[in-house]
Amino acid sequence: MNISNFLKQCIFVVLFLGAFFTSYASVEVFSDYSTHLKINDDDTIEINKSLTLKNVYDVGIVPGQIEFKIAKGTEGSLGNIDVQEVYAVDAFGKEIKSQIRKSKEFSVIIIDVYYPLLPGFEYEFDLYYKLSYDPGGIFFKSLQIPIRESTIPIEQGEFTVELPSSYHFTYLESEGAEGVINNNQATWQIEDNTPSSILFEYSYIPVNVGGIQGSYLFWIVVNIILALFLFFEIRREVKRIKSEYGQ
Repeated sequence: MNISNFLKQCIFVVLFLGAFFTSYASVEVFSDYSTHLKINDDDTIEINKSLTLKNVYDVGIVPGQIEFKIAKGTEGSLGNIDVQEVYAVDAFGKEIKSQIRKSKEFSVIIIDVYYPLLPGFEYEFDLYYKLSYDPGGIFFKSLQIPIRESTIPIEQGEFTVELPSSYHFTYLESEGAEGVINNNQATWQIEDNTPSSILFEYSYIPVNVGGIQGSYLFWIVVNIILALFLFFEIRREVKRIKSEYGQ
């Protein structure tokens, strides 16, 4: 084999692999990725995902195993987030096989979608799972939640967080999408994988002023009150001393 033929074959292999991986990256998407996250009083989180998987390739595919990775610790939590229950059903209510694999840093939910999808066709299913966690904090608790737990791109969807009836949102943060609060629920619209994550703080103390975290504002007010109390106590003591010594 001469050098020119060898170079031609190398170029062909590179172009073929590039085309292959580009196509593979866009084989399937979630045309809808909606999540309802409910926080309970017993420090558990119930998650209900309504998902629609779409074939965006030009030939039929079989999705196979789909993985959802959940970290065992998030910002604002003391960690030890653990998956307790998993249940998945298709659009007809038929149970989908699922399993959980755990490591030191992650819990991975794996569901089997061995259902042939023609180009442009969709597969709808619901995924339920429950998490136990340690929220940390005394008066204020916070969590940062990733929107996408799998590597499959998201076209659009809705992410809703529901708090216990006695709690209030005291802070919301996300990049590229603004959360809307309605009583004890907050909702974000997802588009093209945005936002990548959301951060929210909640408390039974209804403190929500602008873009300041409720916990910061609360402790600022407490410190101001303590400083004022100390100031008046010192002032009163100074007056007492002056009065006692006739000054």
